[in-house]
Amino acid sequence: MTRILRLLIILLCSGLVLGGVLYGCGKKGDPRPSGVAPPKAISDLKASLVDYGVVLRWTIPDAKDGIQRYRIERSELRAKGTTCPDCPLEYAVVADIASNDPKLAKEGANVVIYLDSGIKAGYLYTYRVIICDLSGICSQASNIGEVVVGPDYPRGKEGSGKK
Repeated sequence: MTRILRLLIILLCSGLVLGGVLYGCGKKGDPRPSGVAPPKAISDLKASLVDYGVVLRWTIPDAKDGIQRYRIERSELRAKGTTCPDCPLEYAVVADIASNDPKLAKEGANVVIYLDSGIKAGYLYTYRVIICDLSGICSQASNIGEVVVGPDYPRGKEGSGKK
């Protein structure tokens, strides 16, 4: 009897371990609580070149969403001689900034303006912005804002690199 009992215990333990492994594998659920929607993505991002950098301007999709932060991302490619024009862009975070930070300018209630002064002559810059709300849930990336900085920007000088 002890041999049968031992075999049953081994089979039971093996089944529990196998069941735990199989139950723990597979697609994980969305960590966001059900019924909580992410903020709406920005759809009107515009980038324009000025003498002191690139000005980004966008409209907050819904001002009552409780926006906490903006994550501004930039891709940088040489304007001429790019080795892979069809490759996907690689973005780096330029700023992860609170919505009430003085580096952001406001125009009215819904328009936000940010200056990226860390640009160099002879590059193509592509920007996108992601909104994060008070609970840390973030939107999809915005539309793309793009600027080409000529080789003589500005009049033979490069941007200061300060943000």
